[in-house]
Amino acid sequence: MTPPKTVIVTGAFSGVGKATAMMLLERGHRVVGIDIRTPDYALSEFHVCDLSSAESIDEVVRKLDGSYASVMNIAGVPLSLGPEITLKVNILGLQRFTAGIWDRIEDRGTVVNVSSLAGNNWRKRRKELTELLAVPSFAAGLTWWNSHQTELGVDAYTVSKEAVVLYSMMLAERGLSRGINVNSIGPGPVDTPLLPAFTQDAGEEAMRHYIGIVGRAAQPEDIAEAIVALAERKIGWLNAVHLNIDGGLTTALSLGWKTHV
Repeated sequence: MTPPKTVIVTGAFSGVGKATAMMLLERGHRVVGIDIRTPDYALSEFHVCDLSSAESIDEVVRKLDGSYASVMNIAGVPLSLGPEITLKVNILGLQRFTAGIWDRIEDRGTVVNVSSLAGNNWRKRRKELTELLAVPSFAAGLTWWNSHQTELGVDAYTVSKEAVVLYSMMLAERGLSRGINVNSIGPGPVDTPLLPAFTQDAGEEAMRHYIGIVGRAAQPEDIAEAIVALAERKIGWLNAVHLNIDGGLTTALSLGWKTHV
């Protein structure tokens, strides 16, 4: 068993964030939860934070005290909330919060960022994503999106999740001097309160197809299990990697697996 540590989980209110926080609590860790809504279970510490607001993020960062063994950026929103909120929460807010807390991550600590299968094609837009990750503010990020969205050829959700993958890999280089491992994961469909919204974005027929190939949607605990393993540094030499936690869906789509339900 990993010795108890103090860790941070964003998106702790529900879904994968809640499952991850509860799993960490059960394993004896001190869990600091971050979310725009207050959870209905007991965390070691909790802060309300709107990750679409730079001011809210900065306020919470100022309140956080001490050092942290791991930061798990799990909070995320679907495209149905609009491109601006999607970009703010999924990448601009994630990036700002992580930068704000970076110096308080312990040496040999970990960062785990939740992307999506939608982030898998980040290499196609690496140049443009690098530009996005270099913007100095939320406003500049939205200006960048408005001037690039047509040429990118994909929606804001896809861009945000591709950017999470690239950001994690870039941050891993910065972490080398202190032994901080940074990885990202790409869940497939997960049975959470947000699944209907993601189904609306992807299309009902497509979502049925994705779930049918591997037999079921993931449960939040399926994804939390992987996040906890990375947060606890169970594989110490695993760094700067994007892991698809999808029951085999990525491979299934590449190889044309048959539907299993």
